[in-house]
Amino acid sequence: MDSLAEALGRWLAKLLRLEGPVVVLLARVVTIAGALLLTVIAYRALSHLIDRVLRPPEGAVDYSQKAQRARTLGPLLKSAALYLLAFLALVVVLREVGIDIQAILVSAGVVGLAIGLGAQSLIKDVITGFFLLFEGLIAVGDVIEVGNTVGTVEAIGLRVTQLRTLNGALRVVPNGELTQFANYNRGWARAVVDIGVAWEEDVRRALGVLEAVGRRWAQESGQALEPPQAQGIVRFGDAEVILRLQVKVLPAQRFEIENELRRRILEEFRAGGIREPKKIVHVVQEPRT
Repeated sequence: MDSLAEALGRWLAKLLRLEGPVVVLLARVVTIAGALLLTVIAYRALSHLIDRVLRPPEGAVDYSQKAQRARTLGPLLKSAALYLLAFLALVVVLREVGIDIQAILVSAGVVGLAIGLGAQSLIKDVITGFFLLFEGLIAVGDVIEVGNTVGTVEAIGLRVTQLRTLNGALRVVPNGELTQFANYNRGWARAVVDIGVAWEEDVRRALGVLEAVGRRWAQESGQALEPPQAQGIVRFGDAEVILRLQVKVLPAQRFEIENELRRRILEEFRAGGIREPKKIVHVVQEPRT
């Protein structure tokens, strides 16, 4: 920038026929003004580019998810671009006013290294949160499972993600812990209904009722992505045989469909006389002394 300011000073001296400190001062003022103007132009150009890159195409299947990601990532990238350009402009201004920026940069580097070593977990959370948002792995409204917790995503930030569990509790999860999680709102889901019948019941008949209930529901609702299947016996209990009906559905409809299928199965079993399992009570008698 010194060579640029000197060249600008010589050009202004010839143009305006000035000499001495006035030319130097004028050259520095023009250089600073030019740097600030270029910063504003570059920021607007980068903002336009970010909006254009993140804007999802009209009619896309996952338009809402991409639009949500654009609304989250857009301000973040624009802020990063603004800080970077402002830092470069500040460097130019300090050099033109005669301040030695090398000492400042060295000091800033040492301080930044110390802060980075002391805040490794914070940096990990921020980096993980950025890639979660950029890749669109989760979005607000998704139902995810983190460890033993299942909840609906209410907010996604660079540092933490907020989950609302079934009992209403709000769990705050650092993004650095989201290394492995299950997302129930991607692609398709499987509605699974397990129901127990008494040992004395005809299992083939009960499975036939399950299959009929599932197919009747699929025809009436039109929500099944594949024909429902009565999977068969999945496990044995003390007084019951556990049967399973499953159907491939859209993720957002899974829980509602499971409740509807349970209601229909219960009504059909009672109407057909299929007996529910009896509870077994174990009585333990203490030995007499």
